[in-house]
Amino acid sequence: MKNWFWRIISVILLCWTVNIFYYQSKQLEEPIVLDTYIDMPSSEQTSFKLFYLTNKNDVIELDSLQINGYTYSNENSWFPWFGELSAQAYRQEFSHHFLKEASFTLTEEDLGNVNEGVQTNNIFAHFTNGQIIPVKVDKLALTPIAEEVSIFSSPSSFSTNNHGEAVLLKVEEPVSMNPIELPDLVQQHKDLKVMVWKDSKGVSTAFSELANTSWDQLDAPLYTEVTWPLQIEPVDSVALFFHTKESLNEIKFISALQPWTGKTLDGKVVSHDIYIKNEPWLTQKQVNALLEKARGEAK
Repeated sequence: MKNWFWRIISVILLCWTVNIFYYQSKQLEEPIVLDTYIDMPSSEQTSFKLFYLTNKNDVIELDSLQINGYTYSNENSWFPWFGELSAQAYRQEFSHHFLKEASFTLTEEDLGNVNEGVQTNNIFAHFTNGQIIPVKVDKLALTPIAEEVSIFSSPSSFSTNNHGEAVLLKVEEPVSMNPIELPDLVQQHKDLKVMVWKDSKGVSTAFSELANTSWDQLDAPLYTEVTWPLQIEPVDSVALFFHTKESLNEIKFISALQPWTGKTLDGKVVSHDIYIKNEPWLTQKQVNALLEKARGEAK
């Protein structure tokens, strides 16, 4: 009986030890701030976001962001509910981690400091536990743009559950649009299809119904396969469909306006700003890849 007793105790201790090692192997030494690409126009109050991973059992929040030596507070700072210090606000929950969101607003004076020339290796996130972590920012541009009269209108748009966005466009006069050009980093994360209706009758309904269509079944060419320049008449409707690539291990937060230029029949240059966003909604596999990269284990 004694032998069986000690065997059972040994198995319990072994399982307990293995569980501890497994748990520790999934813990972050410091939060992970997702890589960021921001290229947006500014206004009197300009806001942008950052996304970051923390351990579930560590009550840690991103407290402030330091850019070029100037400090900006997180407006999504967390406050305990009814004294429950372990409660946390998060965007997504995983087995051992939370994905959280931080928000910052810059005034015109702040933008003057930021736009003096942001050194992307001189941006740091300050956390409530005292840790200070460099933030990888591929681009941070928040600049004013000149207001101009646009011949484009957007009567409808939608987002889908499978990480897609779409916008329907119309023009007030005939126009010849140049090829759409996307930054390399955006191309790595997003696909874009272009659909043209030559008769606008019933287009709004047809466009809305495509919200439930999968990317593979969407009968439209990729923007790289369109015959450019694209001739658009006032009776036409053009839809732009964006889709986040599903094979990515590393997800970046992207928020950008990309100009799409063209000319009217009388040679007037026109432009429409295409809003491109990629707000992260991670899978457990992508979280695991971020952990491996943080530990230097990524292949």
